[in-house]
Amino acid sequence: MIKTIIKRNGNKEPFMPEKVNGWGEWAATNLPRVDWPTIVLNATSKLPEECSSEALQKMLIDECLAMRSWQYSRMAGRLYAIMQRKQSFGAMHPPSIAFVHHQLAEKGIISREFFYSYVKELDAINDMIDHNRDFDYAQYQHQQFRDKYCLQDRVEGIAYETPQLTYMRVAMALAMNEDQLNRLAFVKLYYDAFSQNKINLPTPYLVNAGTDNGGYISCCLYEADDDAKSLAAGDHIAYMMTVASAGIGSHIKTRSIGQPIRGGIISHQGKYPYYRALASAVTANLQNGRGGAATATYTVYDPEIKMIQALKNPMTPIARGNRMLDYCMAYNTFFIKKAAKGEKYHTFDYKKCPEIYKALYDADDTVFAQLYDKAVEERRYEEELDAREILLQALTEAVETGRHYLLNLTESNRHNPFKEQIRMTNLCAEITLPTDAFRDVRELYEEEDYSHIDGEIAMCAIAGLNVDNIEDDDDYQQCVWLALRAVDAAIHQTQFPFPQATHTATSRLSAGVGIVGLAHYLAKRGLDYQTGKQAIHDLAEKHYYYLLKASLTLGKEKGNAPWIHKTKWIDGWLPIDDYEALREKFAANGIHFELKQDWETLRKEIKENGGIRNSALVAHMPAESSSISSGTTNGLYPARNTFLLKTNGTKSLSYVVPDSEDLYYQSAWDIPSNDMIDCYALIQKFTDQAISADLWINVLGAERIEARKLLSDFFRMNSLGVKTRYYLNSRTSKQEESDARGCASGACSL
Repeated sequence: MIKTIIKRNGNKEPFMPEKVNGWGEWAATNLPRVDWPTIVLNATSKLPEECSSEALQKMLIDECLAMRSWQYSRMAGRLYAIMQRKQSFGAMHPPSIAFVHHQLAEKGIISREFFYSYVKELDAINDMIDHNRDFDYAQYQHQQFRDKYCLQDRVEGIAYETPQLTYMRVAMALAMNEDQLNRLAFVKLYYDAFSQNKINLPTPYLVNAGTDNGGYISCCLYEADDDAKSLAAGDHIAYMMTVASAGIGSHIKTRSIGQPIRGGIISHQGKYPYYRALASAVTANLQNGRGGAATATYTVYDPEIKMIQALKNPMTPIARGNRMLDYCMAYNTFFIKKAAKGEKYHTFDYKKCPEIYKALYDADDTVFAQLYDKAVEERRYEEELDAREILLQALTEAVETGRHYLLNLTESNRHNPFKEQIRMTNLCAEITLPTDAFRDVRELYEEEDYSHIDGEIAMCAIAGLNVDNIEDDDDYQQCVWLALRAVDAAIHQTQFPFPQATHTATSRLSAGVGIVGLAHYLAKRGLDYQTGKQAIHDLAEKHYYYLLKASLTLGKEKGNAPWIHKTKWIDGWLPIDDYEALREKFAANGIHFELKQDWETLRKEIKENGGIRNSALVAHMPAESSSISSGTTNGLYPARNTFLLKTNGTKSLSYVVPDSEDLYYQSAWDIPSNDMIDCYALIQKFTDQAISADLWINVLGAERIEARKLLSDFFRMNSLGVKTRYYLNSRTSKQEESDARGCASGACSL
């Protein structure tokens, strides 16, 4: 048992049991199922006779975490919050906003004075902050902030912020350019929504707000054409946008291996060298402690498809692999039909058959089919392949690596508000925006005349709604309005690496506001992913409808997106316009849904206003990282277990599903994939972009996953209009579950 305590200043004093009992009693306040005396007894009995006060606090926290329960995790959170304050500030209560920001400005970490007055505004802001909210967070929320989000000296291990100080910094940054009379009111609104875990913020907001690294954009998508200068421009975009904290989506459209260059003087090396260059570009710089990441989109008609599909497989020799990228296979309805019938199909070179690839991205594959047949008849194809075999290879790669994604080009171009083609997706397969290749790196830095530049980098600023913490419809409407306003501020405040990115981002104003905490939302209502489809449908409808109203309101206040004429909003497009096809397919399975919002009145208002503030509004991201800091469940996903060991890229976290002692959670492993696909389909119809749609396959006791099962899930997802599939998770043993995958990049993780 402990006899002597070593204080932080090095002084020694006799151990006082009543003091540590007081810690335990305070930390357990209002947590009815916490046995704090046992925690204290276990902790003190495991320490030597002489130990530091910090070692005692850590042992108390560890004993709480060992209980693997939500209540004990909250108790540990209170102890952790106090320990962090003492480590950072040497006191129980954090210093004032003015003191912290002056300190950070002196160190060159944030912009000096943050454009707020130290005398008046910072004092008022200091009165807004509620440091007691730290004591409502679970331990893993605090650790996530400490490891990833708080501004700190990572070399010396000194944190300058607590979660409340971080949230207030972000609120101040986003409200910075509001009207002087209303600025403090917006600081208060933002801070409350963030700190009460109603609005979910992506990593770039939390780590960059107020600093000289003004990168808020999570998702960057670019194309490169079949030209050396265009390919070089693509590599430059990937490198610089990784530095700016974005996750990268890449689509390299170049001729295939063995094709002639300069009349045959040179034989083309194919895409492999360019994928290697891309991997080097995104991993060369660290994003919050780890390298960046990218997903390369390729099409089923690429002659190099077999090579590309094997690049990430661990069985591929290192010299012929490229595991530093993820890969996404893009296809159209024409290919789906070929695979369904077990037929052969043909591949085509980008350079020799440009018309094939232009038609590939149409919302209707009629023209594509005609051009395809003509090219086959003229024998301009490269190879004949078995469609089902190619599909199964992609699905098998997804099983073996988890990270081989899918993109339905026909559906992505049919169900979206853009008039231009959608040709690719992003790192996490939820962003579907128009892109075009640049001809030269110099075009990226053109500052005045953009009329001669066809290239476009797609940028999406994202946010999430923690739907499990929103009180009612009025609260929901305010939260979506604030989230969309935050996205607007983020786009305009981002310091893009090149003028062209600023131009396209501020012209499109594309937003991706998703739903986070769906599993907790359902559990609170006694529902799951099989019994809660009506609730999921109504939530998705409400989510989009309120966002659309908010964008209309912002458009009236700030003006519509400058490129709104490039969208179908001006024609009165709504996501419900192709709703009937879904209704009929669900009705065939005995599922019936009705719309509950007044869409037609809203359609009329949008047409009268000439559109809305944003080109796109909704994308559902994984929220792997920020769901931890928000103390909720990942995005749209079901919980895999009530307890998981998660990683935040640097350390392991003891994650407990919220309220798990009181609520029933349906495990992801127990949900039939048909039901999970149905839920995604309902949400997709109220989503103008896409979903990072995961599936889970429980193969415990099975020798293999049946090909029939993989194909069945694929065809069902596509028949119901789900645009993308992200991770394919499989459980093959009963070993303790952990979640070490993250989102491949902290940049794209909300």
